[in-house]
Amino acid sequence: MLPPAIDWTTCPPAPMAWIPLRELLLAVATTPALLLPLVAVVVLPLVGLAGFPWPWRALLSGLLVALVSLFYSPFATTALTAWLHTQLPAPPSGVSAPALAVLVGRGAEISTATTAEAARLLGQQRVNRIYVSGDAPATAQQLLSLGVPAERIAGDSCARTTWENATLTTAWIRQHIPANTPVLLITDPWQLPRASRAFARQNLPVTPIAAEPNLSPHDRNRLALRESAATLLYALQGRM
Repeated sequence: MLPPAIDWTTCPPAPMAWIPLRELLLAVATTPALLLPLVAVVVLPLVGLAGFPWPWRALLSGLLVALVSLFYSPFATTALTAWLHTQLPAPPSGVSAPALAVLVGRGAEISTATTAEAARLLGQQRVNRIYVSGDAPATAQQLLSLGVPAERIAGDSCARTTWENATLTTAWIRQHIPANTPVLLITDPWQLPRASRAFARQNLPVTPIAAEPNLSPHDRNRLALRESAATLLYALQGRM
């Protein structure tokens, strides 16, 4: 139970049928043990239909599987992370304290990094309030445990996508925060470019701040792949 001083909004679950399908597709795409055999199963008959004899079918299929497997390498993680960094919008000029810090719900491991960064900025008096978008109340509890006063915390458990993070948070800011208050967006380095641009599309420019979570190489690669795909999708949807 959160203290009454925390302005927290909880929404009833609303069906979004495409989210389970999205998560299933992303799970397959970011798990080599699932995707690579699937690639081999799909490519082998296609190469056969092209009229190649069996040795060439095996060779071409193996080469394609080997090329796809490169996406799961440390090199791919580094390259995709660097490419995502180039998508960051320029921060607004003349940002001064006190600001509002916005944290985007991304799960327990990432919230450990983002809440620590937000509490640090509050201690430095660079922010005077923290908003948690689309996360469990446990993240607000984590801020409390870091010494953040309850009256400095607000948030919601409503946003389910990065786009909803931007739209719902922007609506809350316009109702509760004085105009021209600087906004610092804190999330992991991989989501930060896409989330920053989503906020910019709501006419709310933010100063992006990356909070580096303690993740395994596999999880870093998974986030790099996931966010690269999501960034391309947002570009096609006109959300970038």
